[in-house]
Amino acid sequence: MKDLAIKLVRSPLDVVALVLISLNTILLAVWAVKDTIALRNIALVLGSILALIVISNDWRQGSLRKQLRFPNSVPLILLALIFIWVLAHFFFLSQDPIQQLQELHSTWLRALLGTIMAFGSGLVIGKRPGFINWLWFGLFVSILAAYFRYISRAIELHSLFAPDYEGYIFYGKIYAVLVGTILISGLSGTLLDKLRNQGLSKWMWQGLFWLSGLALVLYAYVFIFDARNGIGLAAILVLGLFAAGFIGLVRHGEKSRNTKGVKLIASFLVALLLLGGVFAYQQIKHNPGWTYLVEDAKIAAQIDRHPEWQLSNSSHIYPKTDAGRQVTGNNYERVAWAIVGLRLLWQNPFGEGLLYRSFRILLQKDYPGATPMATHSGWIDLSLAFGIPGIILMWSILESTFCLALRNKGPFMVTVLVLSLMLFLLYSVGELSNSHSLEILFYWFSMLASLQLPNSTEKNINIQLYDFK
Repeated sequence: MKDLAIKLVRSPLDVVALVLISLNTILLAVWAVKDTIALRNIALVLGSILALIVISNDWRQGSLRKQLRFPNSVPLILLALIFIWVLAHFFFLSQDPIQQLQELHSTWLRALLGTIMAFGSGLVIGKRPGFINWLWFGLFVSILAAYFRYISRAIELHSLFAPDYEGYIFYGKIYAVLVGTILISGLSGTLLDKLRNQGLSKWMWQGLFWLSGLALVLYAYVFIFDARNGIGLAAILVLGLFAAGFIGLVRHGEKSRNTKGVKLIASFLVALLLLGGVFAYQQIKHNPGWTYLVEDAKIAAQIDRHPEWQLSNSSHIYPKTDAGRQVTGNNYERVAWAIVGLRLLWQNPFGEGLLYRSFRILLQKDYPGATPMATHSGWIDLSLAFGIPGIILMWSILESTFCLALRNKGPFMVTVLVLSLMLFLLYSVGELSNSHSLEILFYWFSMLASLQLPNSTEKNINIQLYDFK
């Protein structure tokens, strides 16, 4: 233990790095959990201060100047432009300056602190790649904590299927999907980067961590939260991993001398497909809404013919199909509200300016008495808040980060690629546009912008994926 401490702490800056990563673990564990605002604020303030120390030191004495040469700095420039656009919107386009100022003092300030903290933490992880697992550990603990309340509820109901649609410890089940999707995406990317950088020699523990996280999240999606969008996102991820692994085996398996490793990876892929299939079957069994998704969407698209979408969570009266079946409410509302949201965006290209209630404010101008609060799509709601310029900047961050990760081929290339894609999909189908969800989004914008930077060490890690030799 003493030798480990000496290895980890060689200077005061090492202490700063360790404390900073620990604060990240704590923050990610509680960020989406109810009644944790004080702890989150403390972690964000302390974390941003320590991150500034790391950034300043790396700029003066490290390789940060070189790493941030154009175009590697593009995601950070876009991040800065978003904050500038938000301020400009407040000063020149605000419809409700009092409420917008309140959001600037709270949500947007925390988003800024999270952005600073994440970038500095990414620099620390870039020098000590193993530290990235502490991010996933924080998210793992967050999901695991929900199990304690679930177990008592399941015992009371005498059923494994005991969902709480209010989210148990989370601010609604969508936040469980947010935490879970980032967790399994991050773990998947880290595992593939481990294989890419080190081959099969040191992947076992990383593989077990990944498998545990995936099983934990999939079970929670089905039995604890009944989260269809979570299962859908997980299915995309699992199929993508299976396809990547299969291609890797076909390309490199025949050339490899490590037949044991090839068989191990093949078994791993079969287990992956079986695990995903079992939970997908259970989700369809408990939530038949999947069966009627396309049929319900066709009816929901006719927003003028079927105006039932204007009332939410009250009468629960929905239109019927030609066969007389009442459409599934969740399917109907999601599609109808998204279409209406896009129509409103076309009419209000610069947005309303508020993270909370922009959809309802704009909606009631055309549909007085309409009650929906949000569209169930984070990107559409953010568009209605800060217009087309705002959403273009946000999408550009993910796109530029994705492209730069491919270009730089750094040690976290796959992690950045997977998380960029999954964040885009997550905020497309999730009601994630205010408070915690915005803060977390900007945290990951900045973290990915930091992780995509080219390797700061002399040795350039650029080993081919699935190197079995």
